[in-house]
Amino acid sequence: MKKGRSVVNKLINYGIYLAVVAMFAAYLVISTTNDGLGTVAAARDSAPSIGSAPDPSPSSSPPPTPEPVYKGYCLNVPVLMYHHVEPIEQARAAWHAQLTVDVGVFENQMKYLISRGYKTIFADELVDALINKRSLPAKSVVITMDDGYSDIYTYAYEILKKHDIRANLMISTGLLENPGYMTWNQLKQMVQSGHVTAYDHTWSHSSLVGKSNEKAIYEIVTAKEQLEQQLAKNQNIFAYPYGTYDSRVISLLRENGFIAAFSTDGGTIQCDSFIMSLHRVRVGNFPLSAYGI
Repeated sequence: MKKGRSVVNKLINYGIYLAVVAMFAAYLVISTTNDGLGTVAAARDSAPSIGSAPDPSPSSSPPPTPEPVYKGYCLNVPVLMYHHVEPIEQARAAWHAQLTVDVGVFENQMKYLISRGYKTIFADELVDALINKRSLPAKSVVITMDDGYSDIYTYAYEILKKHDIRANLMISTGLLENPGYMTWNQLKQMVQSGHVTAYDHTWSHSSLVGKSNEKAIYEIVTAKEQLEQQLAKNQNIFAYPYGTYDSRVISLLRENGFIAAFSTDGGTIQCDSFIMSLHRVRVGNFPLSAYGI
């Protein structure tokens, strides 16, 4: 009998012991959670429940590009840039299709300008308007053709005359009379027609950036003097070969009498504040409406 009571007492004491342990364990969980150290409880409480709304995600659309801020006196005058104009198959065979506008496409582009009321002007007129802060005829546009390729005389010139279009040839004078390039007589004929003017594009089509002052001046001044001698017209507007320029090149141009220059920087807004790096629109084999014209 005593032995039975002893067993019962032991069981009771053991039960009390377990209860105390359980209470102590519960106290530890509560206290550590309140202190921010209960990792399991804290993770459970902080985790989103299944089906809960996710946090807002960033917009998939980038913020709109801010409109450029132009300074000074500005005009909206597109300056279109061409190189070769010839049948595209002929250009592919000569490995310069990437610089070529097909002759049929070019004529359609000129017809488009006429039908939309554009007025083609010479580069001198644009530069004069910017310097003297005066307006130009509505929908003025400048057509430029770089380097002096023979196909400009063979194909583009006939279309210019046919539609009474004015164009500006950026001439690297040292390339004339060479295969693939026009002759001086062809250039003179085009200029004398009144449909074309010609401007300095260096002597050998050399990028002037990184060249010595002596080399850069030779390229600039040799072409200037040759054009003035051959065409009897003052040369003070320049076009950068490959579109490359820097502040040193601009200074050299100004020191040698140049008042404006054309880059290959894109855009149709022209301002006197960047008259030495006027914008152009590179044209390919698409309707001019594809270029915002």
